[in-house]
Amino acid sequence: MKYSFFLLICCVSFLTGCRPTLAENVNPDEAGPLLRTALEAWKGGMTTADLADQKPSIIMNESDWSSGNRLLDFKMADTGSLDGRQVRWVVQLKLQDKNGKVSDRKATYIIDTIPRVVIVRDSFAS
Repeated sequence: MKYSFFLLICCVSFLTGCRPTLAENVNPDEAGPLLRTALEAWKGGMTTADLADQKPSIIMNESDWSSGNRLLDFKMADTGSLDGRQVRWVVQLKLQDKNGKVSDRKATYIIDTIPRVVIVRDSFAS
């Protein structure tokens, strides 16, 4: 009986110690300035590669940027919202396409800072 109980305790201890730990949540106060830095880089004519070479390195996947659209202006919502362990932030974009046509779009970005800064546009958000 004592052996079975000891074995059970050892197994439970082993299994709880071997489970993967979840990464910590992104801090919304940190996510906003990082998103602003990325958008300012786009607005200033930098490339996503330039942004990735900066400190801190920011990886941004933005289809309008990579397709050559210029960011003329942007307005970020006052705050982002924690969604899972990442932050979602709504931004109003003023874009100019290659033909010179200007359009306004609402975009939602998903920001992650752990283990590195990655910003992606949520293509499913309205």
